Amino acid sequence: MASLASARRHVPLAQDIEMAGGRLRTKSITGKRKSRSGEETKGDGFVDARSSKKILAMAQDLADEESAERSAAQPRQPKGTFEFDSRFDDNEEEKYPQGGDDEDEWVPEEEEEVMEEEVNPEEMAVYKKFLPEGEEFEGFGSSLAGLSTTGDSNARRNEEEATGPGTNLTALILQRIAEKEAEEDREAAGLGPVRGGGAPEDAVEIPARVAETFEKVGQILSRYKSGPLPKPFKVLPTLPQWPDLLAISQPERWTPHAIYRATKIFVSANTSTGQYFIETVLLDRVREEIGETKKLNVHLYNAIKACFYRPAAFFKGFLFPLVNSGCTLKEATIVSSVLAKIKVPALHSAAALLRLCEICAEQTSRINSEAAGAANMFIRVLLGKKYALPYKVVDALVFHFLRFRGSKDEEALGANEAKLPVLWHQSLLVFAQTYRNEITEDQREALLDLILARGHAQIGPEIRRELVAGRDRGTAPTEMDIDGGAKDDGDDTMNIG
Repeated sequence: MASLASARRHVPLAQDIEMAGGRLRTKSITGKRKSRSGEETKGDGFVDARSSKKILAMAQDLADEESAERSAAQPRQPKGTFEFDSRFDDNEEEKYPQGGDDEDEWVPEEEEEVMEEEVNPEEMAVYKKFLPEGEEFEGFGSSLAGLSTTGDSNARRNEEEATGPGTNLTALILQRIAEKEAEEDREAAGLGPVRGGGAPEDAVEIPARVAETFEKVGQILSRYKSGPLPKPFKVLPTLPQWPDLLAISQPERWTPHAIYRATKIFVSANTSTGQYFIETVLLDRVREEIGETKKLNVHLYNAIKACFYRPAAFFKGFLFPLVNSGCTLKEATIVSSVLAKIKVPALHSAAALLRLCEICAEQTSRINSEAAGAANMFIRVLLGKKYALPYKVVDALVFHFLRFRGSKDEEALGANEAKLPVLWHQSLLVFAQTYRNEITEDQREALLDLILARGHAQIGPEIRRELVAGRDRGTAPTEMDIDGGAKDDGDDTMNIG
C-alpha cells in the first residue's frame, strides 16, 4: 500500500524544473522592470504616438465644448427683415460669391441695360402720386440703386453712422415697466417715493438693497448701548441722499446712546448737515424726553454739548426753533445750563442775542410774562459771558427792555399780568452791570424811567445804581469810575416802592 501511494504522488514542481535543466527564480524582477521603464522615460523625455493621439483628442473635445458654450451664451442677433443677406445661407454665399469680376461673368450687360431703360408707364404714374410736390423722377433711380445686392451693407452702415443710432423701443418699454414695478413695490412696503429734492421729474430712486441696509441699521441703533457703530451709518453724511436714508433708519426709535454718537458724526460734517440733523432729530428727541420725564437723559445732555462744535448749527437748528415754537421754562432751564457751561465765540453770541431780541419782539405784541420768560433766560446767560458786543447789539438790547414799558393796555390788564417776570429783571441787571458804559445818555435816561415805572422792589435799586454809575458811550473813564464810586446827579428815583 505504501509503494502504491508513493507511485501516485506527484513530484514537486521545483524538482521537475531542475530535472529539466532550468533554474528556479526566487526573486521578483518587477521592481527592476519598473526601474528600467522609469529610466527609459527619464532618458527619452518623449510621449509615444498613442498617448499623443489621446491627448490631442481630449484637447480638441475641450476646445469644441468651450466654443459651443460661448456661442450659446452670446445673444442671438435677429437679422433684419428687409436685408438681402438674411435670405441666403452661408453655403449659398459660398456657391455664389459676390465680387466685381465674378458678377461681370454671369450678369450680362444687355440685361442691365434693359432693366434701366424699360419702365412700365402705369407703374410710373402710380409712383409719381407718392412723390412730394416739386420732386422729379430723378430720385427713382437712386432709390432702386439702394436695393442692389452689392455693397448694400456698407451703404447702410455709413447711413447709420451719419444719422446716429435709433431709439430701441423694446428696451424703453421694458425700462418703464421695471420703474413702475419698483414704485409699486415701494408703496406696498410702506415707503413713499424717494426724491433728492427739486421737481418730481428729477426724482432719484434709492436701490432696494441700500434701503434694506439702512433699515437694518435703524434696528441696530434702536438697541444700541455701546461699542462700534455700523459702518454704513458712519459714512451716511457723505452720501448724496442722506436725508432720505436717515428717515428710513427711523431716528425716533434710537436709544439716547445712539443719538449722542450720531450727533457727533453729523456735527463733524458741514454746518448745513449738522443743522438739519439737530433740528429734525435732536430737538424733537430732547423736547419729548423733557415732556415725559421732566428731566433730560445724560446722553442727550452730552449731545447738546457736542452741538457747540458748530455754534451756528446749534443756534439755527436748536435754540431759535425752540424759542419760536413756544419754549417752556423747564426746557429753557435745562438748555441754558448747557449754554452757561460752554464757551461760545463772541460773534456767535452777538448774533444770537440780536436774533433773540427779534424773536421777543415778534412774540410780545403786548406785555406778556409767558413770552418774556424763556427768551430772557437765554439772554441773561449770554450776557453773563461778558463779551464785547457791537453797538448794534447793545442798542437792540436796550430797545428790547424798553419794549416792556407801561402802555395803554396796562390799565386793562390785571395786577398779576402787569408784573414782569423776575427773569426779565435779572437779565436787565446783568446788562446794566456789564454794559453800563456802552449806552448813550438818552438810553440811560429811558432805562431809568423804565425802572421807575416797571421796576422790581428789590432788584430795581440795584439796576438803577449800576446805570447811574456808568458813563456815556465813547468817553474816557474818570477817577470816580476807576475807584468804583457812583456819581450823584440829583436823581431821586431810587424809591420805587
